[in-house]
Amino acid sequence: MHYLECTSEGELTDEELQKGINERTRLVAVAQVSNVLGCVNPLQKITEMAHRVGAVVVVDGAQSVPHMPVDVQALDADFLAFSGHKLMGPMGIGCLYGKRELLEKMPPFLTGGEMIDSVHRDGAVFAPVPQKFEAGTVNAAGAVGLAAAIRYLQEKGFDYIQKKELELTQRAMEGLGALPYVHILGSKDPANHTGIVSFTIDGVHPHDVSEILSSDGIDVRAGHHCAQPLLEYLGVRSSTRASMMFYNTPEEIDALIESVSTIRRRMGYGE
Repeated sequence: MHYLECTSEGELTDEELQKGINERTRLVAVAQVSNVLGCVNPLQKITEMAHRVGAVVVVDGAQSVPHMPVDVQALDADFLAFSGHKLMGPMGIGCLYGKRELLEKMPPFLTGGEMIDSVHRDGAVFAPVPQKFEAGTVNAAGAVGLAAAIRYLQEKGFDYIQKKELELTQRAMEGLGALPYVHILGSKDPANHTGIVSFTIDGVHPHDVSEILSSDGIDVRAGHHCAQPLLEYLGVRSSTRASMMFYNTPEEIDALIESVSTIRRRMGYGE
Protein backbone atom coordinates (compact mmCIF):
# COMPACT_ATOMS: atom_id res chain seq x y z
CA MET A 1 0.00 0.00 0.00
CA HIS A 2 1.26 3.48 -0.88
CA TYR A 3 0.10 6.75 0.69
CA LEU A 4 -0.23 9.87 -1.43
CA GLU A 5 1.48 12.66 0.51
CA CYS A 6 -0.21 16.05 0.60
CA THR A 7 1.40 19.42 1.20
CA SER A 8 1.09 21.20 4.54
CA GLU A 9 -1.90 22.98 2.98
CA GLY A 10 -3.58 19.64 2.30
CA GLU A 11 -3.02 19.81 -1.46
CA LEU A 12 -2.29 16.77 -3.63
CA THR A 13 0.24 17.98 -6.20
CA ASP A 14 0.60 16.75 -9.78
CA GLU A 15 4.10 15.51 -8.95
CA GLU A 16 2.83 13.40 -6.03
CA LEU A 17 -0.03 11.98 -8.08
CA GLN A 18 2.30 11.02 -10.92
CA LYS A 19 4.69 9.39 -8.47
CA GLY A 20 1.99 7.52 -6.57
CA ILE A 21 -0.27 6.34 -9.40
CA ASN A 22 1.62 4.03 -11.75
CA GLU A 23 1.46 0.71 -13.60
CA ARG A 24 1.58 -1.19 -10.30
CA THR A 25 -1.51 0.60 -8.97
CA ARG A 26 -4.64 -1.53 -8.77
CA LEU A 27 -6.94 0.61 -6.63
CA VAL A 28 -6.99 4.27 -5.63
CA ALA A 29 -9.06 5.19 -2.55
CA VAL A 30 -9.54 8.92 -2.06
CA ALA A 31 -11.83 11.33 -0.24
CA GLN A 32 -13.27 13.94 -2.57
CA VAL A 33 -13.21 16.34 0.39
CA SER A 34 -11.05 15.92 3.49
CA ASN A 35 -13.11 15.56 6.65
CA VAL A 36 -10.25 17.18 8.59
CA LEU A 37 -9.13 20.03 6.35
CA GLY A 38 -12.21 20.59 4.21
CA CYS A 39 -10.06 20.91 1.09
CA VAL A 40 -11.39 19.62 -2.23
CA ASN A 41 -9.17 17.05 -3.92
CA PRO A 42 -8.67 17.04 -7.73
CA LEU A 43 -10.86 13.99 -8.22
CA GLN A 44 -11.28 14.34 -11.98
CA LYS A 45 -7.51 14.34 -12.46
CA ILE A 46 -7.03 11.42 -10.05
CA THR A 47 -9.67 9.34 -11.82
CA GLU A 48 -8.17 10.00 -15.25
CA MET A 49 -4.67 9.07 -14.08
CA ALA A 50 -5.89 5.92 -12.33
CA HIS A 51 -7.89 4.70 -15.31
CA ARG A 52 -4.93 5.21 -17.64
CA VAL A 53 -3.06 2.50 -15.71
CA GLY A 54 -6.14 0.29 -15.30
CA ALA A 55 -6.79 1.05 -11.62
CA VAL A 56 -10.20 1.21 -9.94
CA VAL A 57 -11.15 4.42 -8.11
CA VAL A 58 -13.11 4.29 -4.83
CA VAL A 59 -14.33 7.69 -3.62
CA ASP A 60 -15.41 8.74 -0.13
CA GLY A 61 -18.10 11.29 -0.86
CA ALA A 62 -19.38 11.76 2.69
CA GLN A 63 -18.02 15.31 2.93
CA SER A 64 -18.68 16.34 -0.68
CA VAL A 65 -22.19 15.15 -1.57
CA PRO A 66 -23.95 17.43 0.97
CA HIS A 67 -22.00 20.52 -0.09
CA MET A 68 -21.49 20.46 -3.86
CA PRO A 69 -22.96 18.93 -7.02
CA VAL A 70 -21.41 15.50 -7.61
CA ASP A 71 -21.81 13.80 -10.99
CA VAL A 72 -20.36 10.29 -10.77
CA GLN A 73 -20.59 9.82 -14.53
CA ALA A 74 -18.71 13.04 -15.29
CA LEU A 75 -16.12 12.16 -12.64
CA ASP A 76 -15.99 8.59 -14.03
CA ALA A 77 -15.74 7.25 -10.46
CA ASP A 78 -15.95 3.46 -10.20
CA PHE A 79 -17.39 3.57 -6.69
CA LEU A 80 -18.62 6.43 -4.53
CA ALA A 81 -20.02 6.13 -1.01
CA PHE A 82 -21.71 8.66 1.26
CA SER A 83 -23.63 8.64 4.52
CA GLY A 84 -27.15 9.74 5.33
CA HIS A 85 -26.52 11.78 8.45
CA LYS A 86 -24.02 14.07 6.69
CA LEU A 87 -26.88 14.98 4.36
CA MET A 88 -29.03 15.89 7.37
CA GLY A 89 -30.81 12.56 6.94
CA PRO A 90 -31.18 9.68 9.39
CA MET A 91 -28.27 7.85 10.97
CA GLY A 92 -27.69 4.21 10.10
CA ILE A 93 -28.10 4.50 6.35
CA GLY A 94 -25.85 5.40 3.45
CA CYS A 95 -25.41 4.92 -0.29
CA LEU A 96 -22.86 3.13 -2.42
CA TYR A 97 -22.74 3.91 -6.12
CA GLY A 98 -20.85 1.44 -8.28
CA LYS A 99 -20.47 0.85 -11.99
CA ARG A 100 -22.73 -2.03 -12.95
CA GLU A 101 -20.03 -4.07 -14.69
CA LEU A 102 -17.91 -4.01 -11.53
CA LEU A 103 -20.80 -4.77 -9.19
CA GLU A 104 -21.81 -7.75 -11.32
CA LYS A 105 -18.32 -9.24 -10.92
CA MET A 106 -18.33 -8.86 -7.14
CA PRO A 107 -19.60 -11.58 -4.79
CA PRO A 108 -22.16 -10.62 -2.13
CA PHE A 109 -20.67 -9.73 1.26
CA LEU A 110 -23.83 -10.60 3.21
CA THR A 111 -26.36 -13.38 2.80
CA GLY A 112 -30.03 -13.41 3.68
CA GLY A 113 -33.50 -12.85 2.34
CA GLU A 114 -34.11 -11.06 -0.97
CA MET A 115 -30.53 -11.40 -2.25
CA ILE A 116 -30.98 -14.79 -3.92
CA ASP A 117 -32.79 -15.96 -7.01
CA SER A 118 -32.72 -19.63 -6.05
CA VAL A 119 -31.01 -21.86 -3.48
CA HIS A 120 -30.14 -25.55 -3.86
CA ARG A 121 -28.22 -28.07 -1.81
CA ASP A 122 -25.15 -27.67 -3.98
CA GLY A 123 -25.22 -23.89 -4.53
CA ALA A 124 -27.23 -20.76 -5.10
CA VAL A 125 -28.05 -18.26 -7.83
CA PHE A 126 -27.82 -14.70 -6.57
CA ALA A 127 -30.27 -11.95 -7.43
CA PRO A 128 -29.16 -9.28 -9.92
CA VAL A 129 -27.55 -6.00 -8.89
CA PRO A 130 -28.41 -4.18 -6.65
CA GLN A 131 -30.56 -6.75 -4.81
CA LYS A 132 -27.52 -9.04 -4.57
CA PHE A 133 -26.05 -6.66 -1.99
CA GLU A 134 -29.26 -5.91 -0.04
CA ALA A 135 -29.73 -8.95 2.16
CA GLY A 136 -32.32 -9.06 4.90
CA THR A 137 -34.81 -6.47 6.07
CA VAL A 138 -34.33 -3.11 4.41
CA ASN A 139 -34.04 0.03 6.57
CA ALA A 140 -37.19 1.41 4.99
CA ALA A 141 -37.66 4.29 7.42
CA GLY A 142 -34.04 5.34 6.93
CA ALA A 143 -34.42 5.22 3.15
CA VAL A 144 -37.54 7.41 3.26
CA GLY A 145 -35.77 9.89 5.54
CA LEU A 146 -32.67 9.97 3.35
CA ALA A 147 -34.77 10.58 0.23
CA ALA A 148 -36.49 13.49 1.99
CA ALA A 149 -33.12 14.98 2.96
CA ILE A 150 -31.85 14.71 -0.62
CA ARG A 151 -34.99 16.42 -1.95
CA TYR A 152 -34.53 19.20 0.59
CA LEU A 153 -30.95 19.86 -0.55
CA GLN A 154 -32.01 19.79 -4.19
CA GLU A 155 -34.75 22.31 -3.47
CA LYS A 156 -32.25 24.62 -1.77
CA GLY A 157 -29.92 24.28 -4.75
CA PHE A 158 -26.16 23.91 -4.66
CA ASP A 159 -25.54 27.40 -6.04
CA TYR A 160 -27.15 28.78 -2.89
CA ILE A 161 -25.54 26.19 -0.61
CA GLN A 162 -22.01 26.79 -1.91
CA LYS A 163 -22.35 30.59 -1.89
CA LYS A 164 -23.64 30.62 1.69
CA GLU A 165 -21.03 28.17 2.98
CA LEU A 166 -18.20 30.08 1.29
CA GLU A 167 -19.28 33.28 3.05
CA LEU A 168 -19.48 31.53 6.43
CA THR A 169 -16.17 29.72 5.98
CA GLN A 170 -14.39 32.92 4.99
CA ARG A 171 -15.84 34.70 8.04
CA ALA A 172 -14.71 31.89 10.35
CA MET A 173 -11.21 31.73 8.86
CA GLU A 174 -10.69 35.47 9.07
CA GLY A 175 -11.96 35.70 12.64
CA LEU A 176 -10.17 32.66 14.02
CA GLY A 177 -7.01 33.40 12.03
CA ALA A 178 -6.79 36.86 13.61
CA LEU A 179 -6.26 35.29 17.05
CA PRO A 180 -2.47 34.86 17.54
CA TYR A 181 -2.77 31.60 19.51
CA VAL A 182 -5.13 29.91 17.04
CA HIS A 183 -3.66 27.82 14.22
CA ILE A 184 -5.89 26.78 11.31
CA LEU A 185 -4.93 23.47 9.71
CA GLY A 186 -4.61 23.22 5.95
CA SER A 187 -5.31 25.83 3.31
CA LYS A 188 -6.47 29.28 4.38
CA ASP A 189 -8.21 29.78 1.03
CA PRO A 190 -11.97 29.33 1.59
CA ALA A 191 -12.54 28.99 -2.15
CA ASN A 192 -10.93 25.52 -2.05
CA HIS A 193 -12.97 24.49 0.98
CA THR A 194 -16.27 23.13 2.01
CA GLY A 195 -17.51 24.47 5.35
CA ILE A 196 -14.86 22.78 7.52
CA VAL A 197 -12.33 24.71 9.60
CA SER A 198 -10.05 22.67 11.87
CA PHE A 199 -7.81 24.47 14.32
CA THR A 200 -5.66 24.17 17.43
CA ILE A 201 -5.16 26.60 20.32
CA ASP A 202 -1.76 27.00 21.96
CA GLY A 203 -1.65 25.20 25.29
CA VAL A 204 -5.24 23.96 25.25
CA HIS A 205 -6.29 20.41 24.36
CA PRO A 206 -8.99 20.21 21.68
CA HIS A 207 -11.25 18.25 24.04
CA ASP A 208 -11.09 21.14 26.51
CA VAL A 209 -11.84 23.55 23.67
CA SER A 210 -14.86 21.46 22.74
CA GLU A 211 -16.15 21.32 26.33
CA ILE A 212 -15.86 25.08 26.78
CA LEU A 213 -17.54 25.80 23.46
CA SER A 214 -20.29 23.33 24.34
CA SER A 215 -20.92 25.20 27.60
CA ASP A 216 -21.45 28.29 25.44
CA GLY A 217 -23.98 26.45 23.27
CA ILE A 218 -21.58 25.90 20.36
CA ASP A 219 -21.25 22.38 18.96
CA VAL A 220 -17.91 21.38 17.44
CA ARG A 221 -15.98 18.14 17.05
CA ALA A 222 -12.68 17.39 18.80
CA GLY A 223 -10.19 14.56 18.35
CA HIS A 224 -8.34 12.96 15.47
CA HIS A 225 -11.45 12.69 13.25
CA CYS A 226 -10.61 9.11 12.19
CA ALA A 227 -7.52 10.49 10.43
CA GLN A 228 -4.57 9.99 12.77
CA PRO A 229 -1.97 9.53 9.97
CA LEU A 230 -2.94 12.91 8.47
CA LEU A 231 -2.75 14.71 11.82
CA GLU A 232 0.61 13.09 12.56
CA TYR A 233 1.81 14.29 9.16
CA LEU A 234 0.62 17.81 10.03
CA GLY A 235 2.44 17.64 13.38
CA VAL A 236 -0.55 17.61 15.73
CA ARG A 237 -2.21 14.87 17.78
CA SER A 238 -5.77 16.19 17.51
CA SER A 239 -7.74 19.27 16.55
CA THR A 240 -11.02 21.09 17.00
CA ARG A 241 -13.25 21.06 13.94
CA ALA A 242 -15.97 23.60 13.24
CA SER A 243 -18.33 22.58 10.44
CA MET A 244 -20.50 25.17 8.72
CA MET A 245 -23.70 24.33 6.88
CA PHE A 246 -25.85 26.67 4.82
CA TYR A 247 -28.38 27.02 7.65
CA ASN A 248 -25.78 28.60 9.94
CA THR A 249 -25.75 32.38 10.31
CA PRO A 250 -23.00 35.02 10.43
CA GLU A 251 -24.04 35.71 14.03
CA GLU A 252 -23.34 32.08 14.94
CA ILE A 253 -19.88 32.30 13.38
CA ASP A 254 -19.20 35.47 15.36
CA ALA A 255 -20.31 33.68 18.53
CA LEU A 256 -17.82 30.90 17.78
CA ILE A 257 -14.98 33.39 17.28
CA GLU A 258 -15.88 35.31 20.44
CA SER A 259 -16.03 32.14 22.52
CA VAL A 260 -12.70 30.87 21.14
CA SER A 261 -11.11 34.23 21.97
CA THR A 262 -11.91 33.68 25.68
CA ILE A 263 -10.74 30.08 26.03
CA ARG A 264 -7.11 30.66 27.04
CA ARG A 265 -8.20 33.17 29.68
CA ARG A 266 -10.81 30.77 31.04
CA MET A 267 -8.15 28.06 31.19
CA GLY A 268 -6.00 30.30 33.39
CA TYR A 269 -3.52 31.63 30.84
CA GLY A 270 -4.47 35.24 31.55
CA GLU A 271 -5.12 36.23 27.95
